[in-house]
Amino acid sequence: MHFQYIYTRLNVENFQTCKAFYRDVLKLSIKFEDDMDEYVEFDAGSIRITLFNRKKLAGFITRDDSLNYDTHSARVVLSFQVGNMEEAIAYLRARDIAILNPPTSYPDRGFISTCFRDPDGNLIELEQMTDVSIV
Repeated sequence: MHFQYIYTRLNVENFQTCKAFYRDVLKLSIKFEDDMDEYVEFDAGSIRITLFNRKKLAGFITRDDSLNYDTHSARVVLSFQVGNMEEAIAYLRARDIAILNPPTSYPDRGFISTCFRDPDGNLIELEQMTDVSIV
C-alpha cells in the first residue's frame, strides 16, 4: 500500500474572504475553482492548498460526526518559507494582518519563525532559513 500526499484542504467558514486572502495577500495562483460548490485549489509550489466552504461538508460526510471548529485551534499549521522575515512582516502588517509572536530564532534547526492567522483563524507560520548552529 502506498499513500501519496496530494494537498491540504481547509474547510473555512468565510469562503470568499479566505479565497481573496490566499490569492491577493499570499499571492498564491489559482489552479482550479468552482464558485458554485465554493471550492478552490491554489498552487503552493510542490503542493496544493485547497479551500472548501465548511457549510457544504454535510453533503460529503455521511456519518453523524460533530464538526466542531475552535477559533484558536492549531491542529493544522500552514508553513511558508520567506527570504526576509522583516520584509514579510512589514508586508503583512501593511495589510492589517496581526503577527502573533515576535520572530523567534531556532539556531539548532536553522530558521527564524513567526505566526499569524488567516481570516478564518487558521494558523500560518513563516520561516526564514538561517545557518544551523551546532554546539
